[in-house]
Amino acid sequence: MSAARSELTHLADVRYARPDGLDLCLDVLGPAPLPTTPLPTVVRIDGCPGWGPGDRSSALLPFANPALVRAGFLTVAISVRHSGQAIFPAQLHDVQAALDWLHRNPLGLPIDPDRIGIWGQSAGGHLAALAGLTSRRTAVANVHAVVTISGPSDLLRPGGALRIDRPSPVTALVGGDVSTHREQLRAASPIAHVSAGAPPFLIVHGTADETVPYEQAERLHYALLAVGAPSRLLAIDGGRHDLRGDWYAVANEAARFFAEHFRQ
Repeated sequence: MSAARSELTHLADVRYARPDGLDLCLDVLGPAPLPTTPLPTVVRIDGCPGWGPGDRSSALLPFANPALVRAGFLTVAISVRHSGQAIFPAQLHDVQAALDWLHRNPLGLPIDPDRIGIWGQSAGGHLAALAGLTSRRTAVANVHAVVTISGPSDLLRPGGALRIDRPSPVTALVGGDVSTHREQLRAASPIAHVSAGAPPFLIVHGTADETVPYEQAERLHYALLAVGAPSRLLAIDGGRHDLRGDWYAVANEAARFFAEHFRQ
């Protein structure tokens, strides 16, 4: 381990899975020194623009995982296969493999398996929502709280960059357009997995998002409320997809949300 900053402990490039011979890695960021008692743990999914190649080192930006560490969490940043390497559901399987790694905890990290949160932005927010909504139906560790930022929730409702009738990041994710891959598009939509018992959600979205329409956030929010699941919709007035200028405020809201639901 090496100190990313004097008050942070950084463990980089840890392999958590190897699907089809491809190494998938994660980075751990926590307080220095690491405590001996378990900490609530939050997973960040790389933004991977349009489910394409991404850079999980962006989790080291001060308003990303460092902000959560300073709020009392252990954090993990993961990379997943992009759509040029494998189509959906490979990406969800990768997130589930990372959650399983946390549950097994082979490095003996101070992970509290009963307080696992997950967050991400854009495609990462989409996968965070999917993982949160499906974790209770899989054999992996449960997700106990979700923050999704600028993420699509219903891939069958096009708009912005969510084109499903011609080549687009969405059709690349599922391997075809709506004429031949409707069921895959539905399966890849978080809203299709909403059910009673879903974990608490904080949904953050700019009202002027040009890539993923704001209505995507509203649809997921109201679907969660309809089944009695806790959900808060934080609308960023005039915010565009990248939420430039609002990231510190978003990080503070995420930290407060996770702390509330982990009863820190």
